[in-house]
Formats: sequence, C-alpha cells, structure tokens
Amino acid sequence: MGDISKEVAAEAKPAGFSGAEYNAVATAAELEGVNLLSTRFDVQPEALSEPKDMKLSHGRKVLSCGFDAERQSVVAIFQYNVQGKLGRKKVLDCTADFAVMYHTPEGATEGAAIGFCRNVGRFTAYPYFRTLVAQLTWNAGMVLPPLPTIASTAHIPPKPKEKQIVEG
Repeated sequence: MGDISKEVAAEAKPAGFSGAEYNAVATAAELEGVNLLSTRFDVQPEALSEPKDMKLSHGRKVLSCGFDAERQSVVAIFQYNVQGKLGRKKVLDCTADFAVMYHTPEGATEGAAIGFCRNVGRFTAYPYFRTLVAQLTWNAGMVLPPLPTIASTAHIPPKPKEKQIVEG
C-alpha cells in the first residue's frame, strides 16, 4: 500500500492565512455532519477466491471546499478509493465521496476555514470510508485486512539544532 502520510503532504496547499486565524477556527469549529454522497463498489469473482493474494492500493483527494461567512459554515467533499489487483487485473474497486461540514466561529476568514476543513476534514471522513469498505467487502464474502489509518505530517519545518558550545 502507498504511504498515505506522503499523500497528505503532497495535498497541502498554502491558503493565505495566518497561524492565529487557523487556530481561531481550529479551537472553535464544531462538526455539523459527515454525509456519504456517492459510492461505487465493483468486485470480480477472482477476488472472492484469492483475496489474500490481492495487492491493495488506496488514495484520496479533495473534490471541493467552500466557505459561507454568512452561515458560518465550511464544507468539503472528499473522495476516497481502494483498488485490488491480482497480477495486472483489477478485481476490486471502491470509491466513495463524503461531505464534511463544520460550523465556524464568527469572524473566521475564508482561507483559515477552508484550510482547517481541508486538513481536519480528511481525518474526519476517513473512518467512515474504512467502515464502508469493511462492510461492502464482508457483504461480498471477502475477508480483507482493515485499511490503514492515515497520519498527519508536520507542515512547519523543524527548527535547526542550535550549536552547542563544549567547554573543555
């Protein structure tokens, strides 16, 4: 499987907001909901007989994100997917879109609200996708390991180590 933490870093985009603006949203935003918008699940008969030999890959992306200052709301649509291959043949394909909605504090800036939703929302919706894949594959009669968790990566470069003066 791919390294999801590298995918998070690759998706990070500067949004033109300060740390204080982001923190104001992050400390006061309230989750309003996570909704499944669409799903596609395709499995080939070969996947049912040899799931342990299947090579799995997965990914995700932000389809859209919007902020409504008047309603104090930010919404993002995240798409997650998992594919399974036996050799070169794709035998499993599951894709789902989830909307994640947050109520934002009064005075939140658009950049900070969108930055927060894009960053935190991906972690909010992913467990729903993991559960969906587990349920669908179980219904198909497949036994697969759980999808991996995703982790955040630091977006702030570490400070250089200060030179230590050694007296001797």
